[in-house]
Amino acid sequence: MIQSLEEINEEIKEKSIRVKIIELRSQGWTRKKISEQLLITIKKVRYWEKKFNTTGPLLSERQKEKRLLFAKHHLEKNTDWQKVVFSDETWFYLEGSCGKIWRQWGELEDSVFENLSKFSPKVMFFGGIAYDWISTLIKCPKRVNAESYRKCLVSKCGLFTGMDNLHGKKNWLFMQDGAPAHTAKTTINYLEKKCNILQNWPANSPDLNPIENLWGIMSRRLNEIDIKTVKNLEKVVREVWKNIDWIMIENLINSMERRLKLVVQLKGDCINGYF
Repeated sequence: MIQSLEEINEEIKEKSIRVKIIELRSQGWTRKKISEQLLITIKKVRYWEKKFNTTGPLLSERQKEKRLLFAKHHLEKNTDWQKVVFSDETWFYLEGSCGKIWRQWGELEDSVFENLSKFSPKVMFFGGIAYDWISTLIKCPKRVNAESYRKCLVSKCGLFTGMDNLHGKKNWLFMQDGAPAHTAKTTINYLEKKCNILQNWPANSPDLNPIENLWGIMSRRLNEIDIKTVKNLEKVVREVWKNIDWIMIENLINSMERRLKLVVQLKGDCINGYF
């Protein structure tokens, strides 16, 4: 099911309220003052605070420090995130659709977790998104190493031609996380000939990558469809990817500045649940 423009706008409005509440609370505002300022009930303020008050990815102090440095650097530099491609791989399972657990912030009950069989058939895909570009979704080999990452994924997704045509040769940035296949010397040498790599992406930081939110959106849509076979799963995943609303992608990309500001406010800690 594709979200309507009204549903997207309502989701954006709700997320804006959530972010504003955490900002004002961090500044010492009382719940009563926030409710008066935002024209919402104190009960609603408490509701969102409860969702904020939960654990995200386990981050070491060193990781928090690097996240904070990354955020401050790009806020001071005023990085143009509309010229950045955000990439990632993810598993989609025949049972439960997505290999990641997607839940509302604060939900820790067993009922919110997918009941996935350990040996459930699955398919891995690689994709990338930018403000004005989306890659071909590429099915990954069973094992992704440096060679298959370069030859089967990055080189076949339309990345270099697509972004060069939009912004000029190498006049844009490619974001990838620190997976071994991504950071291998052969991969870096290959990428540096084709594009500029976004440097120093902090470890253990999927909450900063907008495409992670897109995987979650796709997962929820797949869960609404009765999928019987792996072949059908592949087909449906591609269809859902092709029908992602551009407004949604643009909003995810445009959220980067807010994400980084939250990282600074939280002193490098996880911002899961705010987006």
